[in-house]
Amino acid sequence: MKKIGIKFLSLILIFVVLFTFCQMYFVSNKVYARSAQYTQYIKSGISSFPESYQKKLAYLKYLYPNWEFKAYYTGIDWEELVSTENENFEMRNTIHKGSLLDPKGLCRCGTQGDAGYYDASNLMVRYYIDPRNFLGEAMVFQFLDLSSGTGITRDVVLSATRGTYLEKYTDSILRAASEAKINPLHIVATIYQELGRGTNGIPKAISGTVSGYEGYYNFYNYGATDGAGAVERGLAKARELGWNNPEYALVDGAKRVLANDYISVGQTTKYFYKFDVVGNKILTEEMGSVTYKSKLFYSHQYMTNVRDPASQAGSLYDIYADNGILDAKLTFLIPVYNNMPATNDVPTSLTSNDGELYYINSRKKAGVLLRTGPGSGYGAPNGSLYKDTVVAVLGREGSYTKVKVYGATTFNRNTRQWEYQTHTGWVATEYLAKVGTDVPDYRDKVDMGSGGNSGNVVGKAEFKVDGDYFKMTPATTVKTIKTTYSNAVIKNSAGTVINDESHLIATGDIVTINGKNHSCVKYGDVDGDGKVMATDYVQIKNYIMSDNKDSFNELQNMSADVNKDGKVMATDYVQIKNYIMNGTEILI
Repeated sequence: MKKIGIKFLSLILIFVVLFTFCQMYFVSNKVYARSAQYTQYIKSGISSFPESYQKKLAYLKYLYPNWEFKAYYTGIDWEELVSTENENFEMRNTIHKGSLLDPKGLCRCGTQGDAGYYDASNLMVRYYIDPRNFLGEAMVFQFLDLSSGTGITRDVVLSATRGTYLEKYTDSILRAASEAKINPLHIVATIYQELGRGTNGIPKAISGTVSGYEGYYNFYNYGATDGAGAVERGLAKARELGWNNPEYALVDGAKRVLANDYISVGQTTKYFYKFDVVGNKILTEEMGSVTYKSKLFYSHQYMTNVRDPASQAGSLYDIYADNGILDAKLTFLIPVYNNMPATNDVPTSLTSNDGELYYINSRKKAGVLLRTGPGSGYGAPNGSLYKDTVVAVLGREGSYTKVKVYGATTFNRNTRQWEYQTHTGWVATEYLAKVGTDVPDYRDKVDMGSGGNSGNVVGKAEFKVDGDYFKMTPATTVKTIKTTYSNAVIKNSAGTVINDESHLIATGDIVTINGKNHSCVKYGDVDGDGKVMATDYVQIKNYIMSDNKDSFNELQNMSADVNKDGKVMATDYVQIKNYIMNGTEILI
């Protein structure tokens, strides 16, 4: 018995050690239970976004006044999202381990997929899934609404394909876009991303010459899952679908894969292709809020490469820029999550001890060469640096700066760590920005729109702009509004400007933004004193029992209708009473 007890305890100890080891090296964040459902809606205008989005969007609006931005409120909690994207190490988010990738960008599980691609770290997934990191002139194109190709002519598509294997398929691309009802440049960018631009000849997947799959073509790598033999798996799918003609494969693939499989189920941007955080249909602003079961989310993603949306954004931006159509009326659909942290910075092993920290601020995801010397005549010893890569400055000479970066090398399975190598080289100074640099604040110079402020919460206070009205919950103060609209002017019903930030907004107050007046409706504040108290629900009770339905004015009617069903009834009275007596929330 004694020996059995010692062995049993030893096994328990081993189990505890192994469990602790796994916790330390494999579980990088708390696992969050998935919600049963998500309620989603869309709001137009920069003002409809949380504060942390607005400055960058306003700067883009200043550069391109015709661009429109819509906030896609996903209803998904940020930590739940990240936890789900990292669960079970399913190779859901991979990253290419180039020589200049910081080891903190790689998962300490060391799992490999396609050649050169490994599981991305939790920190890297957080960085790439946070839309606020990609609100620059080029990267924002990953949020371009692809369900419309307005203004894209044949000349534009021809320009985008000229000199590549796709040039001869220009008319097929236009036909595919027309039949699939999608942006033709979406087709071009997707094929380039999947097959490359053909610098080494016609891609194998559309050569029609792969052994065992002669005469079959797959422009979209449909069915070509990660790992060795991906091309053959894709061509097996092509044979199954009868893609035995290149034009047919291109057109049917656009309809079947891009439109039917993704666009039609609401994944209308390159970002949504990668991160499946939408329901199962195209959501529009006019539909209001729609609730979906969470089982519809996360698994339907077009690619595993976590950098893919940024890469395709760069391709789309190039096409629009090269053809002089950046000033067109473009719509960008940008997701918003609940309880987002202040920032999600790109992971780096560098610290201030390595030197003054800067980041690569090029418009594109890559292309800034790390050269052997301070000049354009020097080669690139280790390739190029990705956008936002953090570097330590070692010195300057002319228009070039000497920098230091860390690059992952091999995975040590004994220590469960990525080995790394220090690289030094020179980059053009114009592509560097000091860590902490921000864009100019042009929020008072552009049309911020009149969308709501759903998701921008101070305490329990929320508000939204609804046409000529500012609708809000009971805790909304002057500070709540000015946190989002810094240039807002707030007056009481007598026309006196209110400057006290702690002042509770009241039904009947006026909020003026960019010259437009909005009448305030505070749910529950029927008497217009800014507070929701017993006097309010008594007034509502008396109104309900009275035959005189003209005793409330328009604003009082809206304020009393706390359940927003268009009627003032006993259910509203009860909800306000519960708010006062039990602290039950009144929401917008």
